[in-house]
Amino acid sequence: MKNVMVRAWAIAKEAVNKFGGKVKEYFAQALAMAWAESKKVSRKVSIEITGDSRKCRTWVAQIVGKHPKFVLDRKFLTPDEFDQYDDKVFWVNDGAYELYDGKRRYFLIIENGEYTRTEQRDRIAAMFN
Repeated sequence: MKNVMVRAWAIAKEAVNKFGGKVKEYFAQALAMAWAESKKVSRKVSIEITGDSRKCRTWVAQIVGKHPKFVLDRKFLTPDEFDQYDDKVFWVNDGAYELYDGKRRYFLIIENGEYTRTEQRDRIAAMFN
């Protein structure tokens, strides 16, 4: 809610700089625009994987592009929270992600809040051509 109000004031101030007048004249329309922006933001998806053990670490990495040596360029994410059993919980947006759950590595493609699981690295690499 606070972010929407801050964004609405910023939009109204931009309108004053561009068209002149007072901020309160533009605020009603700016608030409607700010709410539309906040609703347009994609839904986040929760990914839950088992916590680390003594023998291996589990991780989630966002695929951010291609890498000349390792095929895919990754950005490793830190968990957003831990559940009651010390499992890792990540809240992620649309995109491609690689996961290691302690047993196997696989990829998730998230679009519009829905995800598809695949183990084909070539399919993910083709997304960044």
